[in-house]
Amino acid sequence: MNNFKPIKQVKASEEVFQQLKAAIFDGQFVAGDKLPSERELIENFQVSRTVVRESLKALEASDLVVIKQGAMGGAFVKQMTFERLTTATEDLFFMNQMSFTEICKARLEIEPIIARLAAENCNPEYAKKLIAACEQESSTLAYPETIYLRRKVHFILAEMCENRYLMAISKSLIELVGNITQKFQPPTDDIHPPGMHSKLVQAVINNDGEGAEKAMYRHLKDFLDILQAIEAEYRQNSMTNSN
Repeated sequence: MNNFKPIKQVKASEEVFQQLKAAIFDGQFVAGDKLPSERELIENFQVSRTVVRESLKALEASDLVVIKQGAMGGAFVKQMTFERLTTATEDLFFMNQMSFTEICKARLEIEPIIARLAAENCNPEYAKKLIAACEQESSTLAYPETIYLRRKVHFILAEMCENRYLMAISKSLIELVGNITQKFQPPTDDIHPPGMHSKLVQAVINNDGEGAEKAMYRHLKDFLDILQAIEAEYRQNSMTNSN
């Protein structure tokens, strides 16, 4: 707790919340750990009991802790779930503790397998959905609708793989990238040029599992290159604006 800083800002409860959240993300507290008592937090942050309680309620509302009553009660760090993982990683990205590279490398390990399974399972109904998704990708470039349109192919492929665990992981990673880009909204055609899914979708429709796997890998590699450049520009602008 020695790393916490006294709070001097007007919105003290928000500052306490942010420092506690950062401590959880940094691994100072892991799932099952009990946060310091109210009295200890009051002393460390040099704030009132009301401020501490508001901060703990905010952590609970963010699904980071569960608050238990009684003599053995307190605020306990919750186990990570797919939903919380997405939210937590999004926070880490904007805290500069996570990058698009790390997120997309995970996708590189998972989505080529999904593409191969999707190709093996493809039927006329699925093919029709994939073609329609490709044709509608540029229907609008306005956020947030554009994010949904450019990732729809990936969502359909995840469903086609007929493995609910792989589908859950894949969708959470896709949602994560979308949620992050929604915050700073780069031009859609810059971050995801139209036509990037064409070869992938064709391989899936042809029931070419090996071709679909390779096409997905190439697509994600190209996408990662674009994301890295956009992230570098975003980080630079953020540093400039903060100075």
